[in-house]
Amino acid sequence: MHKSLQQEQQLLQLKAEALRLKLLTNQLRRQQQQSESGLWQMASQLPRAGLVWRLANMPRKLRNKLLLGGALLAVIYLRF
Repeated sequence: MHKSLQQEQQLLQLKAEALRLKLLTNQLRRQQQQSESGLWQMASQLPRAGLVWRLANMPRKLRNKLLLGGALLAVIYLRF
């Protein structure tokens, strides 16, 4: 009977360890997902007005070339 209690105690310890590891992996997954979404949120909040202002103040020839290149890239992207 003494061996049976020891085996049961070891089994419970193994189950507790497995549960602890499962909780830890879930916590790490959650943190990874939050950090990925946090980077996306930061990137989406970058000021776009600065880019528009710089484009508006560029020389006309360069500005037109950049706009035409962007439009061509958009057409190519949407076509495929």
